[in-house]
Amino acid sequence: MSVRSGDSWAQLITTFRAGPTAFLLAHGSDDTFLAELLQDLSSERISEQTKVSMLTLLLEFPTLLCPDPEVGEQVAGSLLANFAQLPHSPKLSWLRCHLLVVVGTVLISTEAFGEGSQASRDYLSLLLHLASDLNDQRQGPGDRGVRAAACESLRELECCYPGLFSRRLDSLHSMQQQELTPVHQGYTLLYSLALRNAVLLLARRGEGALSELLAGNEGLAWEAVGNAGAVSPASLDRLLLLPTPSETKELKSVLSQLLDGSYLLTPPAQSQLLWHLAQVVCVIRTQSPAIFKAQLVRLFGTAHVALLHASLQLKGLFTDSLFTAEDEAFLLRRLVGMAQHPSLPSPLKLFYLDCLLHFPENRPLGSGSEEGLPVLLTPRLASCLFPSLFNDPGTMLARLNLLSLVCLENQGPEAERGVGYIFEHVLALADTVAGKGGREATGLFFRATYLFARYFGSRPQLMGELTGTLVGLYRQRCSLAPNLINLLNETQLVLDDPAWTTSLSKALQELTVGMPLLPPWEQELGWHLKLLARVAKESGVPQGSTLGFLQRLVRLAGAGQLGDWYIGQALLSVCRNLLQHQPPPAMGCQLAELLQDVSLSYPDVDVQDRARFYYALLSCLSGDKLGAVLAPGGRLKARTLSSSIMADSENFAAALTVHPAPQPLLLLQREAPAKPTLQLFCLLLHFERSDNFYEPVPDVCVPCLSATHPSPVLTLHLQPRCPYPTELAVSALYTTQTGLTYCSQLEPLQVAFPDIFLPLALPVNWDCESRRHLFDTLWSSLCPDGSGDCAESLFCWPTTQQPLGVLVQAHFASYLVAEEPGTYKIAIALPPHYHVLLQAQETQGAARVTIRTDNWKVLPHLSAYLQKVVE
Repeated sequence: MSVRSGDSWAQLITTFRAGPTAFLLAHGSDDTFLAELLQDLSSERISEQTKVSMLTLLLEFPTLLCPDPEVGEQVAGSLLANFAQLPHSPKLSWLRCHLLVVVGTVLISTEAFGEGSQASRDYLSLLLHLASDLNDQRQGPGDRGVRAAACESLRELECCYPGLFSRRLDSLHSMQQQELTPVHQGYTLLYSLALRNAVLLLARRGEGALSELLAGNEGLAWEAVGNAGAVSPASLDRLLLLPTPSETKELKSVLSQLLDGSYLLTPPAQSQLLWHLAQVVCVIRTQSPAIFKAQLVRLFGTAHVALLHASLQLKGLFTDSLFTAEDEAFLLRRLVGMAQHPSLPSPLKLFYLDCLLHFPENRPLGSGSEEGLPVLLTPRLASCLFPSLFNDPGTMLARLNLLSLVCLENQGPEAERGVGYIFEHVLALADTVAGKGGREATGLFFRATYLFARYFGSRPQLMGELTGTLVGLYRQRCSLAPNLINLLNETQLVLDDPAWTTSLSKALQELTVGMPLLPPWEQELGWHLKLLARVAKESGVPQGSTLGFLQRLVRLAGAGQLGDWYIGQALLSVCRNLLQHQPPPAMGCQLAELLQDVSLSYPDVDVQDRARFYYALLSCLSGDKLGAVLAPGGRLKARTLSSSIMADSENFAAALTVHPAPQPLLLLQREAPAKPTLQLFCLLLHFERSDNFYEPVPDVCVPCLSATHPSPVLTLHLQPRCPYPTELAVSALYTTQTGLTYCSQLEPLQVAFPDIFLPLALPVNWDCESRRHLFDTLWSSLCPDGSGDCAESLFCWPTTQQPLGVLVQAHFASYLVAEEPGTYKIAIALPPHYHVLLQAQETQGAARVTIRTDNWKVLPHLSAYLQKVVE
């Protein structure tokens, strides 16, 4: 296998990323591509940049390229060998770092990591060896990046398998203390994670000493690989550890040392370290959270989002045992200030607003999982967060949501002024939409309207004014109908009192039915009918004016001025909702007359048929049954129907439905027809191939299966593309005496290798000499020459096990071409165009069959068949 060039690999990588699965199918085999990739990684002709790009394929698609643990371990071993061959050069440091990360990714993703894996043990030994080079004593500063990658890889293993290094805490702590280079951060995070996992596991087990855990240096806890989910931060409140005073003092020394040096880490690393140590203190109840008090001064004085998040994590975990009321007030003011800081980007402002909605209070009133406001967040404090038209949509909606909650949960003149300001802001957004605002402005207004209705829907004066604004907008732009429908649907879900949705629906109905009907109809009439279909679902809105509007449309259709299929379907959608949601006594006669007019005068035949169906439902069913029939997914049992017409309709629907059979009632047998025990009609057998070795098998139809007649014998005509055995999945579709149609999955039909045997088509008047000459000629023509598909094989067995003559007469009599004393010459044709020749002889108590064929791929199947018949 030749080595590809760098340009060739760059093109291959691009093609692979575009469609990995399609690429592997077109490439022939994922094993071939993987072997080629591993081989070229050790080539000196390819640059390091290209090799790194090749390794990223294993990083991004590890399970696709390594589908099972065995392949994953082999790939990891190959990459480790490649790593060992690379010299310690600063130029190759980047490649060596990627190799370390890729090996860990492959082992973890393919679930090949474990004590029984040699590659896993070698990988861990290599990582620990690299990490032990403290302060660049052995390899120098040029190898510092590799040591950092080794620390990160060790931390990844500890994260995936919590407790793996729980027996090496002392050595990890020693390395963390001695390391003085910038890689010190990696050692610190590795040790803090291992310490957190070890303490949580110790508390979960409920046995063991903390001092022994901190001083452990005896190896690796491989059992952690099988218990990857044993440690969960969500279960902190259920874990408890009460060490002795001396153990607590030793742990406090460790925690203090880590906290004192935390300022040397980057802000994200500090946040992670504080969270690990906070979980340790939360479990060990003898250690006071006051150990973090000195860190709060530094955390309160920084503007980095990761450190502020760390402060909130500590507050949520320890509440008033660590934070005073003054600390809580200061942190809250800090969040409010950061949420409206002009120099911060919008994503950070949204994060601070979300922190306000989930602020961890010292004395929380709720569970904290849902949105809620802290008690100290007053309208005066939140006044700087009122939105403006210059905010981006996300920030504006988040501020509206927060300020609405503030004004809702507080009372007084300040809260009332806040509600007024919010309402004025919503009206200003409506003016933007009225001024030909685009799609973004329209969506922003309706989202803001939803928020206002959600929180202040019980204020009739404001909601009445908002209703007028919405009606005015629809008068100007009928294309807002989908937005209004969505607003009605969503507000109805969150409002306890449906008064506002009812009043808005009624106002929109009055506007719609009062509009003049002027051509072209399609521009506005479709929106009107969609809106009326939604209004028809409101039980508190009288629908007489809607029916009058629909009558006007039907008269226009009868006059030839209207008759579009889409308009007709929209009109009938309104009728359907009226049938389903409005009581029939209120508008039954008027709706029946409307449906009858549509069925007689509307130009479109499909609309007429649907109108007749609705008319039949209205005429034959009561209100509750009508609603059940028309409900989405609604089903009605026959015993609930008092009308014989509907009973027949249900039976007719059941007869048109294909039901799954409760159990298979049929069995296909080879040439052994059995007497059926039931009567079936119109039996259709459908065959599905499990591979592409055969042409599609046509369906077989049996008119009737009766208990008074034997089962018919069916003949399947198979057309092989390749002469191999296969399996056909069989399903049956049939009708029973009850008139119902069932579908059943039968046992699969096995097509064995001898099922496709055919004798040679020889003239019946040929003598033995001619047949022998033909066989010898064919035998010579199938002699393998190394270039084609011809092959020769040998099969032997002792004649005491199965005499040769008996075997030939029992299994190959139809294919016998010539016979000589002690020798049988057998020729078998394999569709579509292959042959198998057998020359069987008896020699010294053993039977020997020499095989020649023009398709070497059939030899395993033939050998298995011969072995079966001999046994």
